[in-house]
Amino acid sequence: MTFDESIDATGVFRNAKIFRLGAELAVLIWDLPPSLPATTKCLLSMDQSPIPLVSMMLPLGNGRQRMFWAMRPEKQPVSVGICTEHGSTAETIVMHPARTLVPLDVEALFADLAPDARIKFVNNLLTVWRSAFRIASDHLFNMVVEDALHALVPEPQAASIVCQIAQGRHLIETAINPDLGDITAIYAIGAASITRMAVRLVRGRNATNGLQSCHFIAEAPSPPFLIVLLSKNGVAIRQLADGKPRHPNLQSWWGKNPEAVELREMIVRRLATLPESGAATAIDLQVRAPLATSRIAKSSMHPSGEVDLALALDDGLLAGGWFHAPSSAFAGIDYVKEDGTAVPLDGNSYEFPAWAQGKDEKSKTDVTGFVAWVPLSESPGPLLQPRFQMRLASGTVRPLIPTPQPFEPATQRNHVLRAVPPQHAVDGAFRTILAPALQDIERRLGKTIEVDSTKDYSLPKSAPLVSIVVPLYRVLDFLRFQLSGMATDPWLAANTEVIYVLDSPEIRDQTEHLLGGLHLLHGLPMKLVVMNRNGGYARACNAGARFARGAILVMLNSDVVPFAPGWLQVLSRALLKSNELGAVGPKLIYEDGSLQHAGLYFGRDQRGIWLNHHFHKGMPGDYVPAQHARDVPGVTGACLVTRRDTYERVGGYTEDYVIGDYEDSDLCLKIRRLGLQIAYEPAACLYHFERRSIRRSQDYMRGVASQYNSWLHTQRWEEDIAELMANLFDRDERPTAAGVRIRKRNAA
Repeated sequence: MTFDESIDATGVFRNAKIFRLGAELAVLIWDLPPSLPATTKCLLSMDQSPIPLVSMMLPLGNGRQRMFWAMRPEKQPVSVGICTEHGSTAETIVMHPARTLVPLDVEALFADLAPDARIKFVNNLLTVWRSAFRIASDHLFNMVVEDALHALVPEPQAASIVCQIAQGRHLIETAINPDLGDITAIYAIGAASITRMAVRLVRGRNATNGLQSCHFIAEAPSPPFLIVLLSKNGVAIRQLADGKPRHPNLQSWWGKNPEAVELREMIVRRLATLPESGAATAIDLQVRAPLATSRIAKSSMHPSGEVDLALALDDGLLAGGWFHAPSSAFAGIDYVKEDGTAVPLDGNSYEFPAWAQGKDEKSKTDVTGFVAWVPLSESPGPLLQPRFQMRLASGTVRPLIPTPQPFEPATQRNHVLRAVPPQHAVDGAFRTILAPALQDIERRLGKTIEVDSTKDYSLPKSAPLVSIVVPLYRVLDFLRFQLSGMATDPWLAANTEVIYVLDSPEIRDQTEHLLGGLHLLHGLPMKLVVMNRNGGYARACNAGARFARGAILVMLNSDVVPFAPGWLQVLSRALLKSNELGAVGPKLIYEDGSLQHAGLYFGRDQRGIWLNHHFHKGMPGDYVPAQHARDVPGVTGACLVTRRDTYERVGGYTEDYVIGDYEDSDLCLKIRRLGLQIAYEPAACLYHFERRSIRRSQDYMRGVASQYNSWLHTQRWEEDIAELMANLFDRDERPTAAGVRIRKRNAA
């Protein structure tokens, strides 16, 4: 835009004047006289200073300065003095209520202002003044803003609607001068309101006729309206006159513009912020019309590589793949953000030996595998194909586009668990790379888990002494034997309720039918809690505990079957007799009678990670050292008995161990931090058909879940475990291959 700088001062504002700026808003304008230095600071003198009071000084074309004070006038006329910084009064004027004032004449105001001052005046109207007085819907103020915009640009260039993104939100297209620089704010000025829009836009890569294409998403009034794009370098004003989109819907535009990758990513990010189906729409668009994948085939002479893992999460991006760098030409692999910024992956990555598919299905070649974590200040939304590039030493870049990635948290977690081979699941891979990704996923997964329904089987109105919580995941093989063993135990049947938590809702009908028949057969009071989806052992147990009414809480695996009646009475009595006891566990044996569990202890592996071990595991069931009740570091969650208030005090099972492992020792250590003891009681004995359900989780067996859980457990409890193993037991009482000699405690 150009201005005629030859216009001299008109003298309109040589004397102070007050104008109406809004319904209850006024502006006092005064040109500093030549007798005052242009840098003079001027203040208003009033009996009671209005709040807020906003001022600014703008340069005139003749080198002088013009002062502005915006305020809400009193209901009665008041005298206002304009004073210099030295205390002298330069001029006095009477300010009347806003409704009696003459509206501001923007054309006369702009006649003397320097070109940059006119832009600054518009900028202040939209930013500082609009915000200070909260007048976005003031009709008179809107008119002043529109007059100022038209005074700057009498005939604004056009903007158009590309398509509707969601109800009330449209993708807008226009063109701007590249010299405008970074846009700091976008406003839509309609007849009744001024709306500030999200400052997120995508510019075209090339300029045509000196202008660069520009797209952004607008929540704006119905056309016609003006669009104002503000930057530190100036302002761009556009007119949106036609409300008819060029494309009938977003799906139509998306399918016809596969090359608009930056714009597609912006739309995905914006859709993710919308309520209801926004994220689902973003996912559907990417699945229906994905980007073309891109990899660089392995070569013996030139750098090559592929990104096959690229999970865009809330807190960052997890990337994985391989590269082959036979020459010095290779410089690295970058993540390419929505705005085109390249973030090198080698800033936080872990590399390991790997292989890549050769020219045919049977051939494999050695490459360098990698996994990297890129922290992000803002989530990119459900982006299924983040973009990457291979950077060469020459400065050349080549695109790397992965196949569409999973968006469901549980599937994402499984991909993370396969990101490195088990032999490379070490601290360097976990600490700053896999752990942040898994914690992000577990947090999102937890938000999706809830109780879907419950069903009672003759629960009495009065609360029982004991509540037994049994999580069910796919395996119902031992349910008949477990319930039969409990129902034929007189003390248990008289004092207990059983809460089954179904963590695999796909077998709800089968489970309800089986429990219904077993209830008719045994009459044991039961509740079935059905989760909406599989959330893991800890979440299932915690959900069941929330329904528990008993003072004593039993966490029991579905593959644990009573050996004989009386086990629960023995374990409950131990808790009831001693307030210092926080939890107690029984002797567990395999189906062949050998020991599976006689208490739990900790031992380091070759990496220094604390692992959970069971005392005397594999020894005969009547092995003498396992026949003594005693304090132990922990007991297995296969059968753990505690007080319900103790369980609630420590927050139940910690829920971010993946799939299911180490939650039991974590719970025992939390109970120990309360100053309570953990005990083993061999007078109670049950069968444990170990890990039948978790074996059906292929992702646990094939991936690195166990290594991650032990690593996470060690990170949290390193000092506690080290002190416990060093101080709780004497040197000659440490665990041995065959068993241990542990301080005895009196049997309950």
